[in-house]
Amino acid sequence: MTTRSLLGAAVIAAVTLSLPAQTTTSIVADKDTALYESASGTLANGGGSTLFAGLTGQPKLRRTLLHFDVANVIPQGSRVLSAQLEVSVINVAAPNPMAAAHRVTQAWSEGTTVAPGGQGGGGTAQSGDATWLHSDYPNSFWSSPGGDFATLASFSIPLATSSSVSSPAPGLISDVQNWLDAPANNFGWLLIGDEATPGGAAKIHSRESSNSTKHARLIVSYLMPGEVAAWGNGCPVGAGTMNLALSGVANGGVTIPLTYSNAPLSSIGATFFALDLAPAGVELSVSCSAYLPLAGVILAGVTFATDAIGNGAASFTVPAGFPGYLIACQGAVLDGTPSVFALSNAGVMLTQ
Repeated sequence: MTTRSLLGAAVIAAVTLSLPAQTTTSIVADKDTALYESASGTLANGGGSTLFAGLTGQPKLRRTLLHFDVANVIPQGSRVLSAQLEVSVINVAAPNPMAAAHRVTQAWSEGTTVAPGGQGGGGTAQSGDATWLHSDYPNSFWSSPGGDFATLASFSIPLATSSSVSSPAPGLISDVQNWLDAPANNFGWLLIGDEATPGGAAKIHSRESSNSTKHARLIVSYLMPGEVAAWGNGCPVGAGTMNLALSGVANGGVTIPLTYSNAPLSSIGATFFALDLAPAGVELSVSCSAYLPLAGVILAGVTFATDAIGNGAASFTVPAGFPGYLIACQGAVLDGTPSVFALSNAGVMLTQ
């Protein structure tokens, strides 16, 4: 087997590429409320400081609605590379608590009702509240009690006490991208907690909490058209990690330099390309992750050589006439170890 074919077979069998972005921003919820199971649909807490998800000790169901105005924060035409939801849990009794986040399919109103006491029982609904039966009390109804939402959850999030952060799941990223591209379809998520364990409902800080650091937020990384960026970390090589740096503007016809450093010495490598990303990466060995999607198409570029101090250079010419495409790349260099090769961090570009 030739060196080139060995490198290609090894990387295509093991590589997965993940890509976050040049800009990372935090988007705080602009609407949130809890839905309280009620046959009359007259309980609400739209202006309250807490949210609930799961089954109470009565037992009664509680669900949480969250909305984020993505299109008001991220520029149109951008590509979402990674997104995570963060919530702050006050307390929860369920074992291994998790919540499934379902995309809501109907508009809803937050309302201003503030429930008494610990707010777990809800307050008397007022005009503009969302309730178990109403998307906007008292005249607009959900199609089904408990809210209208996609059957398949977009992602899940742990509800451990204190700060809980989801992984950058593909469904979460897809929802945020769709809300950026089509803001009129953004109705947020419904969090459904443990609905089988009585007393296991999670109590969560709402956006009305006096502690603004506890408000639910989206952490989103994205690229704007023409931008290039590095993403993730390369594999350990010596005392450092293999590094890939990109520069330039991703306009059609422009050649983007790909500069490698701290790679295996005096060896041969190649840059691999894909049109998709896996933001968290796939760990192949300790502190060594691949960032290109194995389930998709991965293409190998021209090979390059590294010198006696581990530097190497390659390039990529952006295809003309194809704006709005995300292109991800990652380098692999033969290293003579049982792992066969070392990987760089990823590079990403959004064509314009």
